[in-house]
Amino acid sequence: MQMKYKYVLYGKPLPLLRPRTSFIKRLIYDPQKIEKEQAQQQLRLQHKTRPVIHQPIHLEVTFFMPPPTSMTKTKKAFLYKSPHFKKPDLSNLIKFIEDVAQGIIFQDDSRIISINAKKLYDEHPRTEFTIHKDNE
Repeated sequence: MQMKYKYVLYGKPLPLLRPRTSFIKRLIYDPQKIEKEQAQQQLRLQHKTRPVIHQPIHLEVTFFMPPPTSMTKTKKAFLYKSPHFKKPDLSNLIKFIEDVAQGIIFQDDSRIISINAKKLYDEHPRTEFTIHKDNE
């Protein structure tokens, strides 16, 4: 029997950024600390009291990207649900999801054995993802 858990992160999908260096204080810091904490809070509320997954999992994720603000409403309407092929790139968007879900939904991102991902335009920016785990 396969278990399926669905999650939604509301807001514009974010790519994972590299750590930054402060030359003045000679520190390395995370420029997305606040965004990660907000996403983790959303995931904790949706995951509730389910245990952290230790088995191999399959990840299906859809990133709903906002249309360009310069477009008219008519052009935006035609754009919805069509593929988004501009920056940010898909791999960095996936890395952000793996990073914020680690320790809340699954033990480690090494548990992910397959990923199915896509980017689409939508008027309501968000990230929807589903975790499939096999119960053996």
